[in-house]
Amino acid sequence: MIKLSVKEDCCGCGACLQRCPRHCIFFKEDKEGFLYPLVDESNCIDCGLCEKVCPVINRGECNEPLYVYAVKNRNERIRLNSSSGGVFYSLGKYVIQKGGVVFGAAYDDKWEVRHQKAESMDTLEPLMRSKYVQSRIGNTFVEVETFLKQGKLVLFTGTSCQILGLKNFLRHEYENLLTVDVICHGVPSPGVWRKFLMELTHLQSHKTALCEVAGKKTVLLS
Repeated sequence: MIKLSVKEDCCGCGACLQRCPRHCIFFKEDKEGFLYPLVDESNCIDCGLCEKVCPVINRGECNEPLYVYAVKNRNERIRLNSSSGGVFYSLGKYVIQKGGVVFGAAYDDKWEVRHQKAESMDTLEPLMRSKYVQSRIGNTFVEVETFLKQGKLVLFTGTSCQILGLKNFLRHEYENLLTVDVICHGVPSPGVWRKFLMELTHLQSHKTALCEVAGKKTVLLS
């Protein structure tokens, strides 16, 4: 079973949780907001699947890039709504027009970053732009596997550890899977991100209160 001696041995990809046949793995936040797996040992059957899909234990081979391209979207509006040239939009549009599904990171209603799917152009837009915080994968690996077995074209974007976690989870190659990983130099603390949001919300509330006070003074002076 998965046992962590040091936190560096886990990248939080969620592959172990989703592959466990007994559903006895759950994730818990540390004080900085990072997620780490814990195992309900009383329900574990010691099948070893969690270790087999772990991208830290099974890193795979190191490959040299075949080609290197510099690319940008020709549509200026799309580039302005993107973070890195608008290439993701073009890839996502192609997959959706082929009847496929796109997976990527988006903000939820609480500004937490989570992976979700897009099956239409309207739902593709929230996946655009960089988020700068590692997303919560949820159950998306299972969803990807379901769509792949149905023969649908799937585009999955994420950090390199999430991509490797997905491929280990799937256990064999699919011709209808396209993966795109972002260049990652490490992920910021989710806890720091939440503190930033709280400070931003407090600042915005303070500005709104000042504007309301200023507005009342203007009415009195007039």
